[in-house]
Amino acid sequence: MSIILLVWFLSCISSSSSTKDDELALLKIKKQLGYPDILSSWVEGFEFCNAWNVSWSITCTSTGRIRSLGMTNLDVPASFPDAICELTEVEDLGLYMNPGLYGPIPSCITKLDNLRSLVIIETSVSGSIPGFINNTNLIMIILRNNHLSGEIPPSLSTLTNLDSLDLSSNNLTGTIPPSLSTLQKLHYLRLSSNYLTGNIPSGLVHGWTNYLELDLSNNNLTGEIPRCYGWIDFTSFDVGNNQLSGDASFLFGKQKRAFGIVLANNEFEFDMSYIEIPKNLYKLELNHNKIYGKIPDSIKSAPLYDLDLSFNRLCGEIPQGGNMQIFNATAFANNTCLCGYPLPPCSTYAPAPAPILEAAFDSSP
Repeated sequence: MSIILLVWFLSCISSSSSTKDDELALLKIKKQLGYPDILSSWVEGFEFCNAWNVSWSITCTSTGRIRSLGMTNLDVPASFPDAICELTEVEDLGLYMNPGLYGPIPSCITKLDNLRSLVIIETSVSGSIPGFINNTNLIMIILRNNHLSGEIPPSLSTLTNLDSLDLSSNNLTGTIPPSLSTLQKLHYLRLSSNYLTGNIPSGLVHGWTNYLELDLSNNNLTGEIPRCYGWIDFTSFDVGNNQLSGDASFLFGKQKRAFGIVLANNEFEFDMSYIEIPKNLYKLELNHNKIYGKIPDSIKSAPLYDLDLSFNRLCGEIPQGGNMQIFNATAFANNTCLCGYPLPPCSTYAPAPAPILEAAFDSSP
């Protein structure tokens, strides 16, 4: 019995000491942030577990260690506080809408072995993305709308349980690491609005989850979309505003569950006549490409509210019915010979062959 009491006593001392360490870490964070008024309650001895206000929140484990820390709208000009790394048991860390927060993300953050989610959104944080390695607890990294630069670290491919990665709206350069395709649980990937170059690697997202999103828009990507993406049942697919080319018709299919497909402002070239529009599609942006043929009748069965087919090589009558009547002429403008509402009636147009027929019967030497 005495041994049991001794073990219990020592565990209590250890827990108390660790809780005190977390308190000291919070006080250091407050100091590094310049003692902002919004953190005025962070004083020695304050009960931080499950405390919160409009700009911060803290939750704790059953042993009193800090499990999560979130801070938003602090309105302070300060560098990223490396004292956060002293919260050794933290699982969820979030810094939202703190534009005055600057400097690099400290490398010590990669030593937080219990970290499950790291969310840093709308700050002035700069420098490179930390090189996380073999942290099997990490399931979410959201570093959106900051000033991060450099290349995407291939070491992210060692985070085998990662299911969400968002590095959008930064200043990242280089290519998309092909090693990301080894992340078998990754089903949400957003790398949009950076300066990425090169081809799209195969197999960047996986699985049959309820939500499967790939957003690589607003970069400088080239080449063709790998055909293996035709086998993936995306809920959202966006590669708009790149320099991609080739066929993308395999992304479509009536039974696919896609809500949004954006291929705008590229060099895609395929016959739209024979594709089947996903039955739940509400966003379709194919403008500024080289897409030819007719608009398929299946488009009128989709619950579209965002449609842009302008600046292509489409021909024939625009299908009527469903939601098609809500779109004005700008959604169909600057095509080869589209006609019918909201464009002029088809009787005013002379028939014109699709580009594929012109190429097939071209007899010139």
